Amino acid sequence: MGDVLNSIDKLSEKAVQYAREFSKNLDYSESSIGAVEEILEYYHNDLKGHFIKNILRKIKKEAPTDSQIWSMATIWGVYIGEVICKNSSNRCKWVYEDEFGTGAVLHIKVDNNNRVYPIDKAFKRLKNGPEDNVVSFYEVFKKMVLTGNFPQDQ
Repeated sequence: MGDVLNSIDKLSEKAVQYAREFSKNLDYSESSIGAVEEILEYYHNDLKGHFIKNILRKIKKEAPTDSQIWSMATIWGVYIGEVICKNSSNRCKWVYEDEFGTGAVLHIKVDNNNRVYPIDKAFKRLKNGPEDNVVSFYEVFKKMVLTGNFPQDQ
């Protein structure tokens, strides 16, 4: 797990560096998730592109692959995960586990055994757009997972 933790530090620092190119200061505060959302919106719009741009990308074989998008999502998702860990009173930690029998996945385990997948969320945000807003993701995480305030069936 030591190598994974070292990678987490490097990836989250890379997000901080990339954010500077957008004139954003990522400081691991809860409010910095809003800056990440703005950056992911920029990337989503670039990936989505315009009809002509997308055709030209495909012809030139310049369209990013899902693997390349996943690499980008990993950087931003790790940063979001670090914000979660740093702002949850030590209740959350990164784990690299095979929870579903499909291979180990880096995610966050909460002390009440809930799990959060910020890298997956960043990937969905890049691919799907605002419907996968990371600010909403973080707010729901805080409200439901950290407080245990789950909606009741009626």
